[in-house]
Amino acid sequence: MHLLNPFQMNDWDNRRFFWVFQAFQVAFIGMVCLDLVGYHIPIAREVLAFLYITFLPGILVLKALRLHDLGAIETMLYSAGLSLVVLMLTGLVTNFVYPLLGYTRPFSFEALFPTLIAIVQILLYLALTRDRGYAGSGTVAPAIPPAPAVPFLILLPFLAIIGTYVRNEYHMVTYLFLLLILIALIGLAVGFDRFIPASSYPLAVYSIALALLYHTSLISGYIWGYDIHHELHLVNSVLGPGLWDMTIPYNTNGMLSVVALVPIYSLITGLDPVWVFKIIYPLLFALVPLGLYRAVEKQTNARIAFLSTFFFVAFFTFYTEMISLARQQIAEIFLALTILVMIDKSMDRDRRAFLLVTFGFAIIVSHYGLAYIYLFSLIPAWLLLVFVEHLPAGIRTKLQGTAGTPKHDPLTGWGTVPEARVRTLILPYILVLAVLAVLWYSTVAEGTAFATITGIGDKITGALFADAFSPTAAQGMHILTSRSVTPLHSLAKIVHIATQGLITVGLLATLLKRERWRIEPEYLAVSLVFLLINLAGIVVPFFASSLNTSRLYHITLIFLAPFAIIGGIALYEAAVERIHALRSAPCMGTAYQALSAFFVVFLLFNTGLIYQIADDSPTSMALETTGDKPVFNGKEVKGAEWLLSEGNRRPIYVDGTRWWLLLGFDPDHQRYLPENASLMEPNSYLYFGTYNVVRESVRIEVKEHAVTEAGYTSAGRFTGDQHKVYDNAGSAIYYR
Repeated sequence: MHLLNPFQMNDWDNRRFFWVFQAFQVAFIGMVCLDLVGYHIPIAREVLAFLYITFLPGILVLKALRLHDLGAIETMLYSAGLSLVVLMLTGLVTNFVYPLLGYTRPFSFEALFPTLIAIVQILLYLALTRDRGYAGSGTVAPAIPPAPAVPFLILLPFLAIIGTYVRNEYHMVTYLFLLLILIALIGLAVGFDRFIPASSYPLAVYSIALALLYHTSLISGYIWGYDIHHELHLVNSVLGPGLWDMTIPYNTNGMLSVVALVPIYSLITGLDPVWVFKIIYPLLFALVPLGLYRAVEKQTNARIAFLSTFFFVAFFTFYTEMISLARQQIAEIFLALTILVMIDKSMDRDRRAFLLVTFGFAIIVSHYGLAYIYLFSLIPAWLLLVFVEHLPAGIRTKLQGTAGTPKHDPLTGWGTVPEARVRTLILPYILVLAVLAVLWYSTVAEGTAFATITGIGDKITGALFADAFSPTAAQGMHILTSRSVTPLHSLAKIVHIATQGLITVGLLATLLKRERWRIEPEYLAVSLVFLLINLAGIVVPFFASSLNTSRLYHITLIFLAPFAIIGGIALYEAAVERIHALRSAPCMGTAYQALSAFFVVFLLFNTGLIYQIADDSPTSMALETTGDKPVFNGKEVKGAEWLLSEGNRRPIYVDGTRWWLLLGFDPDHQRYLPENASLMEPNSYLYFGTYNVVRESVRIEVKEHAVTEAGYTSAGRFTGDQHKVYDNAGSAIYYR
């Protein structure tokens, strides 16, 4: 006997829904109250609070919209996305309304906790009132499919937790090695159709994604990386006074995904913001591959969808750079949800429009960079769709794949053609998003988001013809033309370039065989634009450097990853037609086997496991424990806290890596360490971290156009005429 699926609560009958909902709410409130009076049950409040604010508001919105029978994956994804929107809007509204009512600390537990409870009760009333006649669908499917592989898949994130703990405490990476090998084996198991059934693919996708995220996010007891330190500074600037100052002129200050969402999670769960970034945000971000899996599965099949998401999460940016970009993590959740809504032609027009605008607005207030890319990609994509619609009927039906009878496809098992499709990418949607973007970016943070995009546009325009293809101005071209440090790294570059070749072939194959590949026109149109964005990252000066080439490629993979699999299938079939013996080669029995082997190699290169085993210039943040990386220990944090607690406003000099640590404390008074020590201002501080102290070396960075070059020099050059005023054996501070 199966219990009702908790991931589909909106499909339950109203009576059962009401009582289960209230029981969970009472448990949550009771646990918070026990914690407040001193009876703390480990992780109980944190888990209940996370589930309560991450899923229940969204479930109520779905029920109020009378959206039922979406399936477990869509219900979970939509409820999480809508809950995040409710939380961000709650923070925004209370930040302006409460001060008008005389309460000056809207971002405090005393204000937010009862506010959220009240909002949930209002949503509950709306849900039960609007959905009064719903009797339940009687869904009895288990939440987790019964399969021998399920316990193994569930254990992957826990292995990542254990592995990072052992790494942090004992500097051993054995468990992390084991984790990455197991993930590689899962990729092969799916390709060879062994051990893991298709019903477990969604669980496998989420577990692999979360394990990869945790295997990097949990290294060190402090946040690590780049932009996330500035995000932490802004979060603390909200939690300190209990108020968000929207006039602070930083782009990131206008992103509710940071200044509203993190404080709310921190206050309600009782977690320090550092652990919100390290634990909760990966839990949320791992939903992105799950959403992409579902979007691709609905257009192709389960194995293509799995291999697409495996490719997406295997790319190193997913679990390295994105760990230090909390705002983009949240924005990508909404982009994945937008894709799901866009390709869902069964949803009625009004509900689909509501979800598209809601998630589009959420992208705008979550990350300006992704919002700009998405918005600017919609315009040519819409024009392309309109152009196709005005072609002669014969050509149009060929391109849209809506006429004719396709041959049987053993890869997809799809032999029917859907009826004429309804286009979801329309001009009013683009105009609404454009208006929302203009209003938001011109209102918050002194309009700095507009100034940023204008500055980038000016740079590109000024250098477009003079510096096109220049390795110093076009970051993508620099990566392609620069010499790799070792032959093994050169091989990795070839593998990366091969993935882009597969994507290009896959897009061409999709266009030429529309009767075979069920890719929705909107998805295909945006994908074509994203391929051009990839090309622009290579040839257009200052385009990729505004985000970093790797981040730009990661963003485009949200749409383009499936075409690498389609391209691989097309190439395999073409090769087998000419070389029949190819099927008997190892890992070449089917296209799926060949592709799974290729992307496992791609994973091993990207995680740095191959370099670590070969001791060949290791690159992994998690596996390599001795190099100079933006990963900071407790002594370095204590040194920075001591320096900034002095309350002085003197310049603070710091090298290129430690720059990011101090960015989380005071972004206005630090200076990059100059090549020439004599250029340091008098009456200034010099901050050294553990690497500087132990290696007696500092990292000097020099930026030439869009490319940053770095080198190391002796630390003694900068300390000769300075006085040491602080030393804790892990960090040191000098005064001049």
